[in-house]
Amino acid sequence: MIRWLLLLSCGAALHAQPLSYGFKLGVPVTDAPAATPFSTNTQSRWMGGPAVELHLPRRLSVEFSALLRTSTEQSTMSFPLGTSVNPYLVSMTDKVKTWDFPFLLKYRFTQGRVRPFLGAGGAWSYRRSEHQSAYTCMGPQGSCRPPEFPNELQGGIRDATLTKFGPAASAGVEFKTRYVTVAPEVRWNRAFSGAPVRNQFMFGVGFSFGR
Repeated sequence: MIRWLLLLSCGAALHAQPLSYGFKLGVPVTDAPAATPFSTNTQSRWMGGPAVELHLPRRLSVEFSALLRTSTEQSTMSFPLGTSVNPYLVSMTDKVKTWDFPFLLKYRFTQGRVRPFLGAGGAWSYRRSEHQSAYTCMGPQGSCRPPEFPNELQGGIRDATLTKFGPAASAGVEFKTRYVTVAPEVRWNRAFSGAPVRNQFMFGVGFSFGR
C-alpha cells in the first residue's frame, strides 16, 4: 500500500510539474585569444543543441541543455634545432569540438504570454581536439639536422580530451504562443577555448514545446 501511495504521489508531482523540451540555436562569442603573428583562430558561426526543462512552483524551473560549438586554430613558424643549420617550417592545426552542458535554475518574473527570466547555475564543458603537425626542412635534405639530432623531425595526428566545470548564467524573455514558446536570450559560461580559460557568450533563441 505504501509503495502504491509513493508511486501515485510521484506521478501527481510529475503531472503538476511538467517537462518542456526543445532546442537552442545561437551565435557564439568568445573572449579573443592573445594576438600572435604566427597563428589564427576561427570559431564556428553557430552553436546549439537540445534542451529540456522541469517546471517547478513559484515560476521556477530547472533547465539542462547540450550545446555544441567548434573552432580551428592554425599556426606556422620556423623552428631551428641549432645555430648552424637551416630551420624547420612547423605547421600545426588544432580542430576542436566542445560540448557545453549548462544546468540552470531559472526564475520568471511574470506569468502569461510574455515572461522575462534569469537563470544561474553551472556548466560542464567537454573539449575534444585533433592536433595535426608537420615539419618541413627549409633547405636541402638533411640541412636542418645538427649532429646531435640524427633523425628528421616527424609530425602526426594526436587526439586529446579535457573536461572542465564553471559558473553559467542566462537572461532573456519568453514569448508563449499556442504551439511553441520562443525565447531570445543571452547565455554565459566560464568555459575554455584552447589553453586559457575565457568567457563564452551565446546570443541566441530557444524554442520549446510542451508547456
